[in-house]
Amino acid sequence: MASPSPWEEMEENYFICPICLDNLRDPKLLPCLHRYCRPCLAPIVGRHNGEFDCPMCKTACIIPGNGVDGFKTDFHVQNMLEFIALQKSVKSDESQMCKGCKKKETVIAYCFKCKGFLCDQWYQFHLDNDIFQDHKDHVLLLADIIDKKLSLQKLASLKIAPRCHVHTEKPAEVCCETCNNLPICMVCGHHGEHEGHRISDVKKTATKERAEIRKVVGRVDQYKAKVYNMPGRLEEARERLGRSLSAGKQKLQSQYQEKLEQIRKMLKKTDDLLAESKVKIGEKEIEELTGLRKERSLELEAAAEKINEKFDELENEVKGKCRFYREEREQIFGEKRTKLEEKLALLDQAARNNRRLIDTQGERAAKELADASSQSEGRIRRFDNFTSTVSSILAAEDDWTDSQCLPDVSSASGPLEEEVKKELLAQDTISAIDTRELPPVVDNVSITENPESVVEIDEIKHKDGYVMTAAADSRGVIVISGKASSTHAFVTAVDANGKLLWQKSIESTDKTIPHPRCYSAILSEQLLVNACNFNKVSICHLHDGSVASTFEFRGEATHSTHGSDITNNWKKTKRISCVTCDPANKDVYIGSFDKIHRISREMLVLNDKLKYRHTIVLPDDICWARDITFHRGHLLVCDYVGKAGYTISVDKPNTRIVHRFTKPTLGDGDWCPSRVCTDSKEFIYILWEELVDNKWKRIVTQYSPDSYQLLMTKAVEDDARGLTTTFIGGKEKLLVITARTWKMFIYDLVTG
Repeated sequence: MASPSPWEEMEENYFICPICLDNLRDPKLLPCLHRYCRPCLAPIVGRHNGEFDCPMCKTACIIPGNGVDGFKTDFHVQNMLEFIALQKSVKSDESQMCKGCKKKETVIAYCFKCKGFLCDQWYQFHLDNDIFQDHKDHVLLLADIIDKKLSLQKLASLKIAPRCHVHTEKPAEVCCETCNNLPICMVCGHHGEHEGHRISDVKKTATKERAEIRKVVGRVDQYKAKVYNMPGRLEEARERLGRSLSAGKQKLQSQYQEKLEQIRKMLKKTDDLLAESKVKIGEKEIEELTGLRKERSLELEAAAEKINEKFDELENEVKGKCRFYREEREQIFGEKRTKLEEKLALLDQAARNNRRLIDTQGERAAKELADASSQSEGRIRRFDNFTSTVSSILAAEDDWTDSQCLPDVSSASGPLEEEVKKELLAQDTISAIDTRELPPVVDNVSITENPESVVEIDEIKHKDGYVMTAAADSRGVIVISGKASSTHAFVTAVDANGKLLWQKSIESTDKTIPHPRCYSAILSEQLLVNACNFNKVSICHLHDGSVASTFEFRGEATHSTHGSDITNNWKKTKRISCVTCDPANKDVYIGSFDKIHRISREMLVLNDKLKYRHTIVLPDDICWARDITFHRGHLLVCDYVGKAGYTISVDKPNTRIVHRFTKPTLGDGDWCPSRVCTDSKEFIYILWEELVDNKWKRIVTQYSPDSYQLLMTKAVEDDARGLTTTFIGGKEKLLVITARTWKMFIYDLVTG
């Protein structure tokens, strides 16, 4: 295991302090195995209480009771630094002071016991004189340095053994395992402060530590390919992102050009029809006037004056009628042109918004990739540091070095293993760029009178449960969630035929809640967010329901598997009431309900890794959110207690009401909004309910995307609870799902 010149093969910065960028002085070793000069580390430690982050890898390090001096001195690196300094002295042309004769002579050796150079005479004196008997094994010929014949093993053998930490005049003879293999003399071990501790022979301790570190290295090495391949994987993700951004922009431009051409054709057709109608009116006018004039010429002789008056009146009537027709056509086609110009303006605005959306997502993804690249570089540095440290220590084959240094290396391997196990980011989905459909050129969307089909979903039926929400992606995967039993909530995925794709049962973590419920929302084409009223949130894979990350509320604190504990004012009496996702920023919005006060306007905002971002507070007019969704950057809110639906601006720092939806007037009841969704053309649908004679009635209303005008009201099943839209067979559908009868009513959305 000896190395001919280990210090030349090792990275130069292995011996450099990352703070002062000079050779390490009195090197202090942190638990993460990074080293710093004691003078450089001391002020950093002094500025913190309890713990601080390593400047290199950001690992949290607990500060010992005696401050910076409590961190171990890295004697192994210190020994190597001493040799490097010796090596530099030998390479210089300057004469060195002989330790024996005190003259500047040509020196040929160095005594580690005397800590000085020796000329030829004093070198021989060291070898021949019994006074220096214990120096012989610690003398190094300088020729070995020049010829690079010195190994780490040989260097370690030249160093003197460590001293007892109590009796510093005595060499250490044994290790105290109880005190982390501290070198001590036999007196301390049997009669001093280490009496009763586990005392071990240094060779036995070193053998045990070597065996343990080899096991550790074996475990860590299995992640080597993952660590070193990560930059390549990130570069592939960066390339995919570039392609996705390019494809998104190309798709947007193609959609824009297609719809722009459609509007231009309609504008031209409108102008052509107007011109054509004017020509026809003009031709009709000429034809009628010509006929009148011929008739006039035949009757002129009989009664010229009366006939002239009569036909002047008739001509004026014809001209007036044709003028009216022209004005009428101009008004009709003018209104059509105005509407088309409005659509063109909306198309331009939507295209600009989509370009900003694509750019925002691209910038956000690029930042995530940059952060991941930085983390990857940090992991590689830690991995290199770990492997270099292990290699150099084992290469020395020195019992004292191994017994002192290897336990620290073993301790550092645990956090390193845990770190490299984690994925830096969802690299397969980082390049997924969501683009909104541009506004349609057609005028409206209508719901068919009767459902196209009614699907039984008996496979997911729960005896004591019921449906709370429904969500669907654009491919027809329908997610239904709610209560399964008094102890569990459920989330299930089915297809358009009601066939079960997967089903998950979620155990309640709060036994005081009699009705554990789950609410679901689509985060992306690959991911789904589930939020339970016992205050547990998770992101799952849409294809099989497996959990990617979780977020839980614990009293006054919250905890995320992708973020540290953070404190907020989410009270113990609050329960999750709804969830939605912002498609532009990929944020998760969580609504709340206060079980005591029944009013809760706070809404938690997490990112797509379930890391806390901020809290928003709904306007005072709103009691609490029963359901929410996003529409053109605004939040649509169903205020069940307040019996009103709202469009809310969520721009920080304040929220404000943009619009209050017109309530349905069907029947005499006071309708309460319970669910809200939108379609691909941005029309809005709200499910309302009211209790009449102890029986629930439910209706769906449709609102226009621009002015929020109430377009239609439709009665649906009295048991309706879930509301969402999806595409089935290439056509968009509105799905209404019942709570306890487990049926899915599929309505066609007709455009025209």
